Amino acid sequence: MSSSIKEDIHQILKKYWNYDSFRPLQEDIIASVLEGKDTLAMLPTGGGKSLCFQVPGLLLGGTCLVISPLIALMQDQVQNLKKRGISAVAISSAMNFKEIEIALNNAAFGHVQFLYVSPERLQNEDFKTKLSFLPITLIAVDEAHCISQWGYDFRPSYLTIATLRNYFNKITVIALTASATKPVVEDIQVKLEFKIPNVFRQSFQRKNLRYIVQLEEDKVNRLLKLIANIGGSGLVYVRNRKKTADLAQYLKNNNISALAYHAGLKYDDRQNIQQQWIDNKTQVICATNAFGMGIDKPDVRFVVHLDLPETLEAYFQEAGRAGRNGKTAYATVFFSKADQLKLKDNFKYAFPEIEYIKQTYQAICNYYQVAVSSGQGWSFEFDIDKVCNSYNLLPVLVYNSIKFLEKDNYLALLDTGFEPAKVMMKASKEDIYEFQVKYPKYEPLIKTLLRSYGGLFENFVFISEKDLAYRVKTNQFTIIEYLQLLDKQQILTYLPQTTLPKLIFLQDRVNIKFIEFNPENYFRLKQLYLEKINAVIDYTNNDELCRQVQLLIYFNEFNYSDCGYCDVCLAKKPKGFEKVKQKIIALFKKESFTLQQLKTRMTSVNDETWIGAFNELVDDGILIQNEDTFNLRN
Repeated sequence: MSSSIKEDIHQILKKYWNYDSFRPLQEDIIASVLEGKDTLAMLPTGGGKSLCFQVPGLLLGGTCLVISPLIALMQDQVQNLKKRGISAVAISSAMNFKEIEIALNNAAFGHVQFLYVSPERLQNEDFKTKLSFLPITLIAVDEAHCISQWGYDFRPSYLTIATLRNYFNKITVIALTASATKPVVEDIQVKLEFKIPNVFRQSFQRKNLRYIVQLEEDKVNRLLKLIANIGGSGLVYVRNRKKTADLAQYLKNNNISALAYHAGLKYDDRQNIQQQWIDNKTQVICATNAFGMGIDKPDVRFVVHLDLPETLEAYFQEAGRAGRNGKTAYATVFFSKADQLKLKDNFKYAFPEIEYIKQTYQAICNYYQVAVSSGQGWSFEFDIDKVCNSYNLLPVLVYNSIKFLEKDNYLALLDTGFEPAKVMMKASKEDIYEFQVKYPKYEPLIKTLLRSYGGLFENFVFISEKDLAYRVKTNQFTIIEYLQLLDKQQILTYLPQTTLPKLIFLQDRVNIKFIEFNPENYFRLKQLYLEKINAVIDYTNNDELCRQVQLLIYFNEFNYSDCGYCDVCLAKKPKGFEKVKQKIIALFKKESFTLQQLKTRMTSVNDETWIGAFNELVDDGILIQNEDTFNLRN
């Protein structure tokens, strides 16, 4: 990389992010991209993956196309870019035709620096053709492990990404992931048609993380002790939404400020909960795995799993949200033997019989009245309970059946969670004025809309019916009724708020006789899933091998040594080790010492033990060095 380009990327880093330097590997990855090399960047959670495509995207100019699997993640990144004065737009299958058309038009005129799209969009040939007219200068594939059937979160729609090469054959591709095994790393590069293999991989070793696994029946009370001992900000992961609320209430009852977080909460509530935690107004978030994507809080002191994750990849990502500031933090799993059995029971539900999958497809098509040979691109708010009750189906089996239907390109389910209402003006300003004159009862609402929300003629804008009702001095139901009438009159387009996932038909309905699943593929995925569950169970059971070493081996890193701090390593230390540490702390409370001076006061303890205890105190930042002297941190 030339000195001028190096200077340019550092100026961009300073201008938009106010950072003086890059994190490890970031600059090398950016240089690789700017040299026109297809690049796979593997950085652990919190390693700064986004900057690896955002900085070169800004330097290259034009539009950087970002493929991302999660609507919430896309929205978070778009909002973060906009806050920095960078133009960004997200297109997902949750949007209607008009919204997509507006976003693409803005990009075509060069008004969009980062265009985020969901992979499902790329299955539409017309959409890809429209993309080909945009000034795309870089393609970024986020969560790239989703492209591999050997990965823990395979998404068939990712396989379409390589077809972009037909439209942008000279454009560089950067793929990014936080966790991938060796077969997945190779698969990503093959599926994205890398010209030559090119991987930048940061070690999965997290020296400041203390991995703890404990067999514990009374997990909740054990959690209380952990929070009291460690203090600071923390995250607690549980499996379902009800548990988040119950646990948060339990912690509150024990004088710990806690909030529950899951995908079913309203968008504004989720944002508010996140912000309270980031600002340290709330100590603990009790969450499902919906929490964490796109959130960078450096001072998290502990991440606790009260339910076992389904894969070590997911665990590593979630645990990795602790200690991003480089200071000592704790990644703890409390489990019972019942939890391990439950994980294996979940396996039975994860793979419905093929006939059940076909039955689910037919039930969904009939419920939404989609005729054979029609439906491609249609989307519906998906109420799984109503569908199941109508056809006597089991929700967990229906949900997992849809996953398989998605793999074979029949349906897709997007758990968008809560999405606020949206409005865009459809009529011209002149027509709107004439309408107000003719129908004066609508004038207060129309004027309030135009005064309260900018950009209504160019884009869909999120609105609050409650706020509008307050400003217009009426009730919320009247506002909704008026907005629906204005929509019918073609004055505006009104999209009501929703809390339900969206179900999308990826192709026209197929007669159930012609639905085919590859049995070999089905059983291979089943075997892979079982292997990943067993890897989690083995991790919790293995109390002979250092926890960090176990994780490194799983991710194909073999140049390792014991961490010295996990529960396994601590169990191997000499008896009285913690007492020696406390003795050293007590000495330093009185005065400072050089290492030689300390040695004269530790003659009653063997050298290996007190030196090991001393080194731990230094590593943990409890003791700090000032030239030759060591002091207790204030």
